[in-house]
Amino acid sequence: MSPVRFFIYQFVLFIALLLLNIYSDPYISKPFSLVDLIAIAITAPIFILLISLIGKLYIRFNTRLRNKVVLSVTAFILAIICLVIVENIWFEIKGEMLIN
Repeated sequence: MSPVRFFIYQFVLFIALLLLNIYSDPYISKPFSLVDLIAIAITAPIFILLISLIGKLYIRFNTRLRNKVVLSVTAFILAIICLVIVENIWFEIKGEMLIN
């Protein structure tokens, strides 16, 4: 697997993880209620699936661990930057915040 392909896969998976966290966060809070349990029951399998996909990528990408970590950290930072840019554009167009 090429480093560019690994980076793109990591970027997409990190975007998915961050969006899952952003949209499930308002529903999971103290004190736990039925809504919290339903939100956890929905998001936990998705979270586990995404984390396992990231682990499988690490196994398939045959290079040194340092290169994997550098590409993953870069993909994570770029995913955060892209989400912030999209959120700011959305705020300018619609006038409402996506991320609270």
